[in-house]
Amino acid sequence: MASDQSSLQSTQIVQLDRRRGPPRACVLDHKPHVRAFLAGMLEELGFAARDCGAPDLKKILDEFAPDLIVFGPFNGPTEVGLLIQTLIFTGYGGRAMLFGGRHSNALMEMQELGERVGLAMLPPLGTPFRDGTLADNVACFLPIAAPADMPVDADEALRSGWLEMWYQSKIDPRSLTPTGAEALVRVRHPNWGLISPSTFIAGAHDPYLRTFSQYVIMRAMADSVAFAAGRHPIDISVDLPRAALNDLEFVDKVLQAIPEHVSKRGLQIEVRCADIIGDIPRLRRFASQLAFRNIGISIDDVGREGALLAGRHDLPVVELKVGGKYVRGCATDRVKQAVCSEIIATAHDSGVRTVAVGVDTHADYVAARELGFDLLQGVLFSKPMELTRFERTLAARPA
Repeated sequence: MASDQSSLQSTQIVQLDRRRGPPRACVLDHKPHVRAFLAGMLEELGFAARDCGAPDLKKILDEFAPDLIVFGPFNGPTEVGLLIQTLIFTGYGGRAMLFGGRHSNALMEMQELGERVGLAMLPPLGTPFRDGTLADNVACFLPIAAPADMPVDADEALRSGWLEMWYQSKIDPRSLTPTGAEALVRVRHPNWGLISPSTFIAGAHDPYLRTFSQYVIMRAMADSVAFAAGRHPIDISVDLPRAALNDLEFVDKVLQAIPEHVSKRGLQIEVRCADIIGDIPRLRRFASQLAFRNIGISIDDVGREGALLAGRHDLPVVELKVGGKYVRGCATDRVKQAVCSEIIATAHDSGVRTVAVGVDTHADYVAARELGFDLLQGVLFSKPMELTRFERTLAARPA
């Protein structure tokens, strides 16, 4: 058992250090809100973006090595000209893009200067602009679209370091601060960019399902330690495929591989309600195994029948996530409101917290808050996002 555990840890260390990085972009401007806005839009397109205020450009080039530098007018053409000269003198091999007023003569003059001195200039970004305009400008960095039916082998993704963990916040409905998150796996293919999970999550027949599930748990726990170190401890739920839950010996090995100093009280294993509602004995065995490790169960996609699980004291169910089927539109649908109320009442009587999934509009947010949900999850608050951007949201003030 000790040798198996050591091998599992060694394999995971190799996997965590082999993550393929996205193209890097640096946004230079004196206005923080402008930098944050552009950096956020570039991250939405798949960049690893950094914003800089009063830039030491040489230091940025040495430390961050950006593939793209985006800069605005600063204090006028003179300062922009100095930035362009610095890029040339340092031998910058990436590309640059100016942004500024759509009909600004200064913008066009600086664009001509950059092209004249041999800097690889992208088309200028005239403000205001549409999302599609920015995507068109940086198209040379964006991956080609993946074929609709192109599957990605889980073993290849692991060996190549294409897997990433993304996170979507669970928001307290009153303070509007993130108190939890769902961990989601993404593949960043070198040619096709981010790929839908449906194309790479292994089935029960896949011999690499164990390695895939091992990566998910270990990566989420490593990120959880980083969140706590940054004084932002949050609960994280990790979704495992049903086939992994059938192999109790494997799950136990993965849990034993987590270092003892790592607190597991903030970790929940997320299972779909439909996968376990008809097999309570199996769920009870799995739950007992997790309880020994101080790990709870989060039940996802809960409907009317799922509320019965909250009343079972032999199961460490700590969270019920009501699916978007009942949350979206609950502001105006009394049937959905009744289902949500029933689940919430049963869960709260058992000391189980509830999460409304699919809160995408302000009306549904108000309804979910008034119904009494403990946490809310949906694109109204945040989309799933890669690690560095999610860490920034933890440190930000509530909207």
